[in-house]
Amino acid sequence: MNKQIKRLWQRWGDTVRFLLWGLTVALVCFLLCKVVMNNNAPHLVPLNEGGRDSLMTVGVPRGMNDTLVRYDAFMIHFNSGRGIANCAAYELTRGELNGTAERGNEFTADPGVKGCPLPGDYAGSGFDRGHLVPAADLKWNEAAMRQSFLMTNVAPMHKALNEGGWAKLEEKLREWTQRDSALLVFTGPIVATSDTTLAGGRVPVPSSYYKVVLAPCVRPVRAIAFIYPNGHSGGRLRQYAVSIDEVESVTGMDFFPYLPATEQHRLESPVNLDAWLN
Repeated sequence: MNKQIKRLWQRWGDTVRFLLWGLTVALVCFLLCKVVMNNNAPHLVPLNEGGRDSLMTVGVPRGMNDTLVRYDAFMIHFNSGRGIANCAAYELTRGELNGTAERGNEFTADPGVKGCPLPGDYAGSGFDRGHLVPAADLKWNEAAMRQSFLMTNVAPMHKALNEGGWAKLEEKLREWTQRDSALLVFTGPIVATSDTTLAGGRVPVPSSYYKVVLAPCVRPVRAIAFIYPNGHSGGRLRQYAVSIDEVESVTGMDFFPYLPATEQHRLESPVNLDAWLN
């Protein structure tokens, strides 16, 4: 009897050791998979309201006649002296990519903003009334959709740009929003003194346009910028990618001024488009 109990005990002991060994292997494999997944895919974290507001702040130099106008879903740094924005800023989230608000087509002036042009000021100019904040990004809110057609959100844009490379860039940003949970987007004109004008010389036709984009929910946070000439814009996305430092240099504006200097340098100095395309 004692020998039978001993054999049973040994057999059970072997089974327990085998199970423990299997569980250990499974745990190690699970932890390794987590490490690999964290290294190969962006880690998404929520962005709180305070953090978003801080990142959305734009430093505009003195002398640019800058008036900050807040709408339901975006902000406009409006230049009353030249009748177009210095910068339009908004957050686009994954949940806002779908909506039922119908696109309007009626541009109107904002009577509360000094220097805001009239829709007729663009008539016969040969230039589109180009949205800075795209109407297609505001389908989630009817009021925001209507506000996107205010002339404070408009600048003279060549049709080839508006319907070509610029539209493709806006669609790419929607793809990145779906992947990265949220983007902060800053858009505006780059105006030179030699640029032509419309509306009796009151509104300049920008020589080019910029976008600055930040993905705040991925780790590490990443940013990129683009400058497109106000004309034909064929070619690959890489052709127009620039550093944020370059946009700051040609506009005089300061993006993400509340970030630590080391983080500003990391985000704004390189042109790391591969981090966005992979």
